[in-house]
Amino acid sequence: MVESLTLAAPLAAHADGHLAAARHAFSAPERVPLSADERAALSGAAETPLRHEGLKLARWTLGTGPRVVLVHGWNSRGAHLLAHAQALVHASFSVTLFDLPGHGDSGGHAASVVHAGRALRAVMTDIGEVHAVVGHSMGSAAALLAFAHGLRVRRSVHLAGPSSLTPMVKGLARTHGLGPADAAALAGWVEGFIGTRMAYVDLERLKHGLRHPGLIVHDPDDRTVPFAASAALHQAWPGSRLEPATGLGHRRLLVDADVVARSVAFVAEGWAP
Repeated sequence: MVESLTLAAPLAAHADGHLAAARHAFSAPERVPLSADERAALSGAAETPLRHEGLKLARWTLGTGPRVVLVHGWNSRGAHLLAHAQALVHASFSVTLFDLPGHGDSGGHAASVVHAGRALRAVMTDIGEVHAVVGHSMGSAAALLAFAHGLRVRRSVHLAGPSSLTPMVKGLARTHGLGPADAAALAGWVEGFIGTRMAYVDLERLKHGLRHPGLIVHDPDDRTVPFAASAALHQAWPGSRLEPATGLGHRRLLVDADVVARSVAFVAEGWAP
C-alpha cells in the first residue's frame, strides 16, 4: 500500500546550482514531437483524450482482439513503441499507446514514475479488461506500481526498467555531483514531489503485485538503467523470465526485431480464447 504525502511544487524557486539541476532532471521531461512516419502510422487511431488529474492524456488504439497497453519511458512518447504495437496487431491483438503526463501530446509539464503509475492505472481502468502490458524504462516501473495497486493482467513485458526508486534517486544525486547534505535534500524533495516515501516505490513494497508471468529484457551494458535492476526484479518475481539483450543499449531494444518477436511471443503465450 502506497502512503500519500502532500505534493510539492515541481521546482523550488529558491533552489540553484547542482541541486536545482537534479530536481529539474527528475521532474521535467522533454517533450518529443511525433515524426512524420509515426504520425502516418497512427493516422486514424486517435481516441478521445482521457481526462486524468486535470490533464488530457493523448491515446491511440490499433487493431482488434485482446487488449495490450504499451507504456513508454522518460523523455519518450507512446509512438516510440510502434514496432511492438504493429507486431502485436499482426498477431491479432489490439494495442493502446498513450503519452504519459508531461510527454508527447499529453498535458502537464512535470512527471515522475508515480505520476506515470497513476496515469497507467487510469488508462487501464478506463479500458476495462487488459490482457497484457509492455513497458519500457519508466513505463516498466509504472506497471509495477499499477500491479501493486491491484490492477491485473495475464502477462507483462518489462524492457530495461528500474525496479526501485531509491537507487535511481541516489544515482541521480551522484550524476549531478551532490554531496551528502544536498543528496539528502534531493531525496526529501523527491518524496514531497511524488507524494509518497521513496521506500514505497521500491521493489520490496511492490513485489506483492507480481502475480502473473513476466518477461524481463535488458542489455547487461545498459548505461541508463543498470542491469542489476532487472536482475533484482527477476529474483523477486518467481513467475518471471530474464533474457539479456546484448549490444542494444537502453533504447534500441524498442525496435530490435528479435526483442519485438520475443515480446510478442510471450504475450501470445498467455492468450487462450
